[in-house]
Amino acid sequence: MRTFFIKAKLYGTAFTIDWMGAEYLITAKHLLEPSSSNFELQIFHQKQWRNVQATVVGHGNGEVDISALRINGRLTPVEYVVTPTMGGISLGQDVFFLGFPYKLWGDDRGLLSGLPIPFVKKGVLSWLDAGPPQVLHIDAINNEGFSGGPLVFFPPNKPTDARILGVVSKFRIEHEAVLDKDGQATEYTVPYNSGFLIGYGINHALQLIGATPGQIGARAI
Repeated sequence: MRTFFIKAKLYGTAFTIDWMGAEYLITAKHLLEPSSSNFELQIFHQKQWRNVQATVVGHGNGEVDISALRINGRLTPVEYVVTPTMGGISLGQDVFFLGFPYKLWGDDRGLLSGLPIPFVKKGVLSWLDAGPPQVLHIDAINNEGFSGGPLVFFPPNKPTDARILGVVSKFRIEHEAVLDKDGQATEYTVPYNSGFLIGYGINHALQLIGATPGQIGARAI
């Protein structure tokens, strides 16, 4: 209920969190036009694109691929609770990410009040660079369209305590040499998905909206 298929400069994913009675839409900075402080954002609802006016609260500094937005009205009922925090995460833990790869979405059939159902994928937290910036390395095949989506985990022995630890940014690209007919490397290379999803810690989003990490009791995916 808090994960959205959006279209700005690029197609992608966004999700909402609450702080001090206000709802914020969090997404990847590279999906937006960074020079615009107010712009028209499209959100997919009831199988069509709906225009909403968005105001930029803040963009992450430097490489931090996170933006926080405010829109007119509320997108999500407040009763769906989740906490945006890294508290309780450990290396090697399962991490889930939600989004709309290649513009794909699932028909909600009345379950999500007309919102498209996001795809869900799973990986393992391979490394967390405490930073700054906080960079997350997830052993998972990320696809175009998941950018801006939430990275979610459940603390041990708390299967209903969903927590958002970060925002999906991209996947790490490596380049493989093209071989000639004799098997020797040529000057040409081809890019490929290395199998590492790169995300940025949710603390960057909390700082943009003026919340102190650990202080916020946000609302759900």
